[in-house]
Amino acid sequence: MADDLPPEITQGATLRGNEYGWTLSSFPNALAKAAANGYVCLGGQFEFRLDEGSTCEMYWIQADPTDREHGESWADYSRRSCREVLQEFQKVLSVTDFAKEALNWKFQIDPVNTLVFVAYFVSETEWSQLSVPQPS
Repeated sequence: MADDLPPEITQGATLRGNEYGWTLSSFPNALAKAAANGYVCLGGQFEFRLDEGSTCEMYWIQADPTDREHGESWADYSRRSCREVLQEFQKVLSVTDFAKEALNWKFQIDPVNTLVFVAYFVSETEWSQLSVPQPS
């Protein structure tokens, strides 16, 4: 999935393994570009990416859309998923103390310079190839 994303969506992101992580300031633009290009955002989570290569995943702090609705067109699902993820992303940012989260790790983390949002995007073709339950 990650290799196929257009550069306008990956702008502001770093690739680690096969996952893109966007800076907090660049992620809203990635969502807008994804919706404009017909990609669905499956959601994601926040993590700290340290310069020496370590990743501190906060899988419990996430922003996900609701499932695709029965009869929902791909274009509508694309726009809605991106809108819902953006709303959850902004909500999490407003209520989460990431400096406090950084203290939970055994080593020192700079929450300002290492925090990214790892998100997953799929095209309609990729969606049909996934084992994602289809609406009935």
